[in-house]
Amino acid sequence: MTYPIIAPLLPPSDDFPMLSLAERDRRYGALRAGMSRDGLDALVVFGNGRDGYDRYISNEQLGTVAVLTATTATVIGRYPLARLDPSGDRYERWVDDVRQGPVPEVLRDLLAEHGLGKGATVGVVGLTGLGFGADDGWIAYTTWHRVLELLPAVRFVDAGGDFERMALVKSPEERAMVRKAAAIGEMACAAFVDATRPGVRETEVAAAALGATIAAGGWSYDPVVCFRAGRDRFSWGRPEWIGMGGGGRVLVAGDSAAAELFSFYGGFETQQQIEAHIGELDSIARALEATCHESYDAGLAVLARPGATFDELAEAMMAPMLRDGFWNTGPQVHGVGPCWPNTATHVNTQGDPMFDGLALPPVKPQDGDIELAPGMAFAFEPNAIRGHRRICIGGTVMLTEDGIEELNTLAKTVHVVPA
Repeated sequence: MTYPIIAPLLPPSDDFPMLSLAERDRRYGALRAGMSRDGLDALVVFGNGRDGYDRYISNEQLGTVAVLTATTATVIGRYPLARLDPSGDRYERWVDDVRQGPVPEVLRDLLAEHGLGKGATVGVVGLTGLGFGADDGWIAYTTWHRVLELLPAVRFVDAGGDFERMALVKSPEERAMVRKAAAIGEMACAAFVDATRPGVRETEVAAAALGATIAAGGWSYDPVVCFRAGRDRFSWGRPEWIGMGGGGRVLVAGDSAAAELFSFYGGFETQQQIEAHIGELDSIARALEATCHESYDAGLAVLARPGATFDELAEAMMAPMLRDGFWNTGPQVHGVGPCWPNTATHVNTQGDPMFDGLALPPVKPQDGDIELAPGMAFAFEPNAIRGHRRICIGGTVMLTEDGIEELNTLAKTVHVVPA
């Protein structure tokens, strides 16, 4: 038996799902079961990383520190004034105990209240991370140094890996949030393609996509957008005008505009790789696109097999690119919420004559493996490069007990707009 591809039930534009207290209780129950299994007296979640894991406990965008014990949940940080504002009355708060003050001192006092001093074992989320670029964690050195000074008798252990693996599997309520995020991503893709025209500045194209995201009730988190425009381009990441000014490129016939959109809804991430060419693609771009389509379909075939692993998914989606002598700047696929695992990048650069005599970018190896399971969502983003041409397609794909939901369709192909 395999998982079939099924039509996703994306919510309409006027439907804005929210998580319930039942979802809070599900999460707390799962976290506390893990704490009991691992002998943890408390779990401290630092939320200032990209994925803001404190909101997994608080369900709010606070950027604080969340603490879970066997019986209580507490948020440490700046008091959210929205709780006092009548405009915020419609929102159901998950955590009542919100404490202000320096995190180390408040954490010391909180643990003491629960008798968690000498001999206590406390799990910490934020010392290391599985997600992209989070290997060294995201806790400030001064903060952590002070925590250790104030709580020398407490045994702290890294609990990030188990926490992130659990978050990767979405509950039914969480899946509804992912679908909404992907639906918003579709709107952003449509706005992106519609804005790509000769004479338009690339900043206007990016603004159209981001504006559509926010107007639909979504948001974008770091790095906000990856964007590249021009005829001869292969680099990937934040565009130069974000940090250097310059206004961006004014598009002309023959150019293309490409973006990686990070479409969030209620803290849940989806990604879309959207690309629009002004005029028809040349033969090199078409060959790259064909390779990406083959990679995408190969990934779906692996995802359809119960018990398949991310290693198998990665191998299948890398194979067409390697066979055709291309290379990549981004992973071919990775998880979302968190962005882990990721396939390897900058693979096979030595096969591109463009790099003759130049220093090669180092390979970033694959950063993990996991058995694929219902409730996981993945950013399918096969990309292939040859010379100064780069093509990347794909959106978010979610596996459920019923089958595979391709949540994005506009990003599955390269769009051609009139020159």
